[in-house]
Amino acid sequence: MAPRESAERIVEQMLGTSFPDAAYGTIQEAALAVCDVGLRRPPTQADAVAFERRFRDRLLPEEPPLRDRTAATTAPEPGEGQSTAGVTPRRPLWWPPARRREEQRHQAENREARRHSALLAAGQRDIELLARALEDPELADTIYTGEDDVPPGKKRQFLFVRAMYNSIVLAWMTGAIVWKDLHGRMRVLMRQPVAREYWAATHPERASMPRDTDEAQVARLVDEIVEIFDSEDEPDAWWIVGEPPQE
Repeated sequence: MAPRESAERIVEQMLGTSFPDAAYGTIQEAALAVCDVGLRRPPTQADAVAFERRFRDRLLPEEPPLRDRTAATTAPEPGEGQSTAGVTPRRPLWWPPARRREEQRHQAENREARRHSALLAAGQRDIELLARALEDPELADTIYTGEDDVPPGKKRQFLFVRAMYNSIVLAWMTGAIVWKDLHGRMRVLMRQPVAREYWAATHPERASMPRDTDEAQVARLVDEIVEIFDSEDEPDAWWIVGEPPQE
């Protein structure tokens, strides 16, 4: 007969493959219970009934409500077999692929949620700073609006265009609008001559922008829109100027 430790690992792997939704600690406990009987004496029907009563609900947990699934994946279940430091045991290499994919999906969702929150927070701070700059000319002088001197009235217009532009970009980056919607809103914004003037004045600010960033992708789109508007006095159908490129 195989050594007890080896038998436990084999039973543990079998249970983990058969019950991919069960907690790892439950799998370990169930494997130990099987080996306690199988390696000590021939199992009986009473042993099977006792095992079913003890582990049925834990090996086949009920599906949690949708609103509780995220919490369920981040909080360890009772009996999940934590270390003394309160850290969930590391999953073995044989852990079922479906379970690993589910855990990876939840981790990706959590990262995306944190990124979304960070983008919103940064966007709100940016809008607040621009609002203060619109109210205070001295603060307005600290925000880049081109290399040449810009009259106070024109600078306020530039700052407002900047705020509008940032708001549209933020809406796209956080998923509030899709790429086609971003293209349409930028087309409306850049139809205004003062917006195109701001865009030309702040070109040096975007010159060193890494090309593989979301901001650079939007800037290239706006460059194309501005070029189309500047090439004609007034397109007859300005609302269909330029087709949105693939995202």
